[in-house]
Parts: sequence; C-alpha cells; structure tokens
Amino acid sequence: MNPTTSPIDEFLASVASKRVAPAGGTVAAVAGAMGASLCEMVCIHTLENDEYAAVSAETADLREEFRRRRGRLLDLAAADATVVEESFSEAAGELERSDRKRSVGVPLAIADACGAVLESAVTVIETGNRNAVADAATGAFLVDAALRSALFTARENLSLVSDPSSLEETERRLDGIESRADDARERAAARLDERT
Repeated sequence: MNPTTSPIDEFLASVASKRVAPAGGTVAAVAGAMGASLCEMVCIHTLENDEYAAVSAETADLREEFRRRRGRLLDLAAADATVVEESFSEAAGELERSDRKRSVGVPLAIADACGAVLESAVTVIETGNRNAVADAATGAFLVDAALRSALFTARENLSLVSDPSSLEETERRLDGIESRADDARERAAARLDERT
C-alpha cells in the first residue's frame, strides 16, 4: 500500500488491518504532510488578498517550502512503510544493520521535517490571512502531533542501534529537534492568542 498514491479511504483501511505496514510512522508522516498542506493553503489565501501585500514575498517563499516539505513527508511515509515491511519479513527476527539504522533514521527524518514545518507555521499563524488562521493552527497542531509521534518511535527504536557513537549522535539530534519544536509550539500558541 503506497500512501502517496492510495485514496484516503483505502489507505486508512490498510492501516486498520492485520498488516504490519503502514503503521505509526507512515501515519505520522502523512499527518505531517496534511499539516504542511493546510499551511500551504493559508499561504495561497494570503497571497490572493491585497491586504497582505507587505508579506507577499515571504509568504510566497513559505508556500514553496510547505510544498517541498509536504512532498518530503509523503516520501518518508512510503519509506517508513517499506522499512516496517522489510523489518518484519527478516528471517527469525534478525534485522540487518541497515534495517536497524533505518528504523531509527526514518522516524528521525520525519520528526526533522515536521519540525521545519512547525517552525514555519509560526510565521503563517502570525502573518497569514486572518480568515484562515484556524487552518494554519490546525496544520501546526497536526504537524506537532506527527513530530511527537516520530520522536517517540525513533527513541523506542534506539534499542536496535548497537553502535555507541551513532546512538549518542542520534540522541543529540532527537533532543535538538524536540527543543526547537517546544520553542516553536510556544511561539505558535502566543501568536494564536494574539490573532484570535
């Protein structure tokens, strides 16, 4: 089941099945892509309204960034489904070293991409079309939930990593993503209070 090409009802039915994939990481990446698409939509409505001409250049750049991040998250959704399928198909439960690394690397990449969307969502909440601020907030909330899920999954899968230096570096990266996300979440909440 390819989450990037399946109708939403088929994708959800596949998640809610006895299959091992798609699973949590795939769903988190798709949720992150949905959040990015909502923020992208707010950019479009902002660009179409002359009242927001002063922020049009920044908004156009953000629109393109959200589009790219949406595509990246969908690619990561497919990658996660592949990793899970391959991991559960390994003979006698012995994962190859590359599978172990990918079981951490893919959710780490999902969290990183979601973090970038969340940070940019703060600007859209602050400067985007006021009539669409609820959509920007919904996008930020979805991305935040996806990010937290991906961080949790990556940390759970760290037990599969045996290389101490790789483990330490990955933990450092996860902590950095989480710290930036915490800051972005606080800034988004403050901007929402100001605009609603």
